[in-house]
Amino acid sequence: MKSSVSNLQKKIKRLETLFNTSMMFSSTLDIDELLNIVLDKAEEVMDAEASSVFRIDEEKDELYFVTARGAKGKEAKEIRVPMGKGIVGWVAKHGEPLLVADVTKDPRWFKGVDKKTKFVTRSIIAVPLIAKGKIIGVAEVLNKRGNRKFNKVDMELFASLGHQIAIAVENASLYKEIDEMFLASIRAIVEAVDAKDPYTRGHSGRVVDYSLVVGEAMKLGKDEMRRLEVSAILHDVGKIGIPDRILGKRGKLTVEEENQMQRHPALGSSIIEPIDKLKNLVPNIMHHHERFDGKGYPDGLRGEEIPFFARIIGIADSFDAITTDRPYRRRKTRRTAFNELKKHSGTQFDPKLVTIFVRESQTNT
Repeated sequence: MKSSVSNLQKKIKRLETLFNTSMMFSSTLDIDELLNIVLDKAEEVMDAEASSVFRIDEEKDELYFVTARGAKGKEAKEIRVPMGKGIVGWVAKHGEPLLVADVTKDPRWFKGVDKKTKFVTRSIIAVPLIAKGKIIGVAEVLNKRGNRKFNKVDMELFASLGHQIAIAVENASLYKEIDEMFLASIRAIVEAVDAKDPYTRGHSGRVVDYSLVVGEAMKLGKDEMRRLEVSAILHDVGKIGIPDRILGKRGKLTVEEENQMQRHPALGSSIIEPIDKLKNLVPNIMHHHERFDGKGYPDGLRGEEIPFFARIIGIADSFDAITTDRPYRRRKTRRTAFNELKKHSGTQFDPKLVTIFVRESQTNT
């Protein structure tokens, strides 16, 4: 009776793993995060010591690690396996799953990975990743814990996971391509804005770099870093609606010209607001010229009322303005710019973010 209950629990666990994996695929397109979660579940349900996913590099006719888990995962990721060589190479070439209970007795075993990582492989299940009828990679689990051996039931489960992993990898790759095209299009638009004024050419790109310094120091997640990056790229897009005579004016702006210039955050927000993918970035664009003491524009927000990313971008924007030539003055040194940020910390800028930016920028100089 105990054996039957135990077997039923194992079956439920396997079904649960497949169901949860399917749900994960629909909720995330971060391939690293996704594969780590799925392989963690696969290792748990099959009592495996390690696991990995390979992609095929068609140009070099090699397989390379996308994800490598286990004690020697970091070392493994540096290795490439020639197509057709080793167990994963054989699976990639023939498109068939393979269960090898004892690798030392299989002539296809490629010892190079173990030699490099000092990991001792005893047994492997490797399955092809097939998307739209094409082999795009291989997934594998290694070493059943307790010196036991993988069986056909293990291979059937892992093969089922392999089908889902293949779809996820393919979808994530397509999403990444589309995302990169999207970013390239945004950058092209912004470069056109920067080009209106030779003094600000490259400004948006530098503001991105400076903003990400703060994001990295604060250990923001991938999604947050991407939102910060795109917000920084687009922060001045509204200047496309400001007359060139104002943007490039040599000398102090009149009150009327200053009022027109101060319209660019609202103009930028109105440009990106209709785009669904960018709508949530509107507050970062709208409020990057607010001041911590409430004396900024357009809405006079103060302190933490100002969106977090807008506060970061405001610092990065000012730092670049100080350290580049402008029609009305020559550039100043980085040291002077750091001192300016500190001088206006708590009035114009968020003091905590200034401290982080200055510390990290000086460290990386």
